[in-house]
Amino acid sequence: MQYYAIIIYALVLLIDVLIILQIINENNMKKISGNFEGKVSIIVPIKGIDEKLEENIRSLLTQDYPYPYEVIYVVDKGDEVERILRKYNVKVVYSQYNCDQCSGKIRAQLSGLLNALNDIIVFADSDTWYPKYWLRNLVSPLDRYTATTTFSWPSPSRLTLKNLIRAGFWTLGFESQSLESSRFLWGGSMAFKREFFDNEVIDELSKEWCDDCTLTRIVKRRGGKIGFFMNAIPLNVYDENELIKWSSRQIVTILAYSPRGARAYLVAGIFFTFILIYSIIFYNIFTFTPYILWIIKNLLRGISYFKQAIVASLMTVIAIPYALVLLLYNWNNRVVYWRGKRYVVKPLSEK
Repeated sequence: MQYYAIIIYALVLLIDVLIILQIINENNMKKISGNFEGKVSIIVPIKGIDEKLEENIRSLLTQDYPYPYEVIYVVDKGDEVERILRKYNVKVVYSQYNCDQCSGKIRAQLSGLLNALNDIIVFADSDTWYPKYWLRNLVSPLDRYTATTTFSWPSPSRLTLKNLIRAGFWTLGFESQSLESSRFLWGGSMAFKREFFDNEVIDELSKEWCDDCTLTRIVKRRGGKIGFFMNAIPLNVYDENELIKWSSRQIVTILAYSPRGARAYLVAGIFFTFILIYSIIFYNIFTFTPYILWIIKNLLRGISYFKQAIVASLMTVIAIPYALVLLLYNWNNRVVYWRGKRYVVKPLSEK
């Protein structure tokens, strides 16, 4: 066997072992323990009418949570979605917080915070469907963590190529959650004690574009811990028409807020793309085993949503090299488009 082949085989074996260890660790993350309880304010920024919006609203209103909770939707004045929201038992407030440097989502979150009545603050997304146990599982561990979070599973409303690629791409967000040191908050599912939002946090948020990135940074800077749980996973419901623009926004956010994570994916993406090409050219099943294990890993993550799990898990084979290409293409880009607005995302070094 040639020397280079031995190196490739050794690296593939190492990756296989690391993925197996990740699977074991994520299985342990399904065990939720905690006794925190109390009244909750769920804040949901919304702009326009999302796919299957009314199902998403009903999912928040029917949570299996033992204490009273309020659902606050924050809208722009004149948005047609307000007409739909008024049909439900939710609090509707306008996005009026004064922050010229923040994104529209952060403005809405801060506006919701001003109108929240309870001592536990939970942020959710309007394009997401939440299982009945989500709120209970998210809140109960707050006695052990500064903040708790989970990540959603992709649920395309149609099986188009754009939707399929986005499904595989979306699952890559799980990869940093296994280790506490690299863990981050996801904006569509994060919980805090109300006291966390002191003047320093609110002031810092009011100058930022990315809500969850900023809150992650603050929690870690203060020496806090983020709890991530695999059995509180909601569904991100979508029908993607602007895949490149959407994907690029995710990539640029990582480049700006987590440059170390971007560099790590650059190395991993190059390796995985190489072994994919190598496996195809040489019909080598052994060098394809990291992809097989990756598919199994995703199937286990999304096992509660079996059909969606199969779709997204298989599409990771395409999504991994797709993400690498976009990362290289956007390496020096700091401009994103979101909900009809253009934002210039400043890197951490300029903040």
